[in-house]
Amino acid sequence: MREHSSRLAHGVLWGALAIAAAWPGSRASAETLSLDQCIAIAQKSNPEIAIAGEGYRKTESTLLMNYGRLLPGFNLNFYTGHTFYGPSSVQFDVSGRPVQREGFDYPSYSFGISSDMTLFDWGGNVNRVRAAMSGRDAARASLLYQKDIIAARVIRAYYDLVRNRMLLRVQEESVDLAKRNLDRTDALLKVGSATRADLLKARVRHSNTRLAMIQATNAVALSREDLAALLNEETADSIDVDTTMTIAFEEPNAAAEVAYAMAHRSDLRSLEHNVKSAGASVAAARSGWLPVLGASFNYAWNDRKMAQDFNFFENEYYWGVVGYLSFNIFDRFQTSSSVSMARADERIAQYGLEKAKLDAGKEIRGLVLIMDQAHERTLVATETVEQAQEDLRLAEERYRVGAGTMLETIDAQVALTQAKADVIQAKADYLIAAADLARATGRGTYH
Repeated sequence: MREHSSRLAHGVLWGALAIAAAWPGSRASAETLSLDQCIAIAQKSNPEIAIAGEGYRKTESTLLMNYGRLLPGFNLNFYTGHTFYGPSSVQFDVSGRPVQREGFDYPSYSFGISSDMTLFDWGGNVNRVRAAMSGRDAARASLLYQKDIIAARVIRAYYDLVRNRMLLRVQEESVDLAKRNLDRTDALLKVGSATRADLLKARVRHSNTRLAMIQATNAVALSREDLAALLNEETADSIDVDTTMTIAFEEPNAAAEVAYAMAHRSDLRSLEHNVKSAGASVAAARSGWLPVLGASFNYAWNDRKMAQDFNFFENEYYWGVVGYLSFNIFDRFQTSSSVSMARADERIAQYGLEKAKLDAGKEIRGLVLIMDQAHERTLVATETVEQAQEDLRLAEERYRVGAGTMLETIDAQVALTQAKADVIQAKADYLIAAADLARATGRGTYH
């Protein structure tokens, strides 16, 4: 029996240690990261940025391919084989060589060099290069904007975690305050200075604060998971943040911010490059209606025996240079369809740019309003905290001397907790809106 009890005690001890180790607040290995560190980690490991980077590299390859169309093509080939002829009534072959009636065979060797170049195509290839170059620039701007988006999302997730960590701390203070109030009421009940109803109200208040603390703890865990996902971290428990929120309040001018965004925002620059690319594609498609001037060179050697010392230029060879003018009289409406589609793509790109500018202006004006509101909320909530603290002190004193009620004390506790939470919410909203404004104006939150 004693042995069984000893094993049970050891099991409970180890279980308690395991729970303590799994509890997020007790992990000694959790690394406290600054906001700059989080952004730097996301820039290196976020898959969305990696996808945008690969898209940019694809456009660089497309540009190189179109540059290649301006250069002459060059081919070199060498063939060797064995030819077999069966019995034939023909006396001579196509080369004038005698043919054995009973059949024969011989080896064959050939070597060739050829080159072809478009000399003039009315700007078709040049415009394809311009389209590819604008496409490359658009992809590069999109990559920069994707970095801005991820940085802004990291800032939002970071301050959400900071917000929830601080709200959890406020809730812990609220639980402690409710517990002290419950203990004090219980003591007053024992000496006849409080009623049973007061004790029940204190217990209900204490229970409510414990429920709110469970929700706050869960909010911290969820926000930590959101940040870990952006940092491409598999284990969220190893991430912690600095809960210091330093704010230098500013009053941005909406009109000035919109003007700055029109000139610097990366996604708008990307759309402008798309418009240029589409315009160059239209010009390239039109060149299909016009003739193409080109030239080609061809050299060939063949024999039934291998050239001595691989000298293919001694005998058994021929070469030629050709200039040509090619005009596609009827291409089954291919060029007309290409021009129509290119024009439609150009108009779509222009409409997309116009819409993006309108959306950007609306977004920036909304963020400026949010920042102004958050600033005002912070000032008011800070004053409310001071007032709520004094109100709670007076309510507790009134209740202690019998001039107040338990309900007044509880209301004062709730008001103080709410005021502290309002300060945290307002500051976090301001910082998140400021990060979104930096992204929306193109200032670059990740630089």
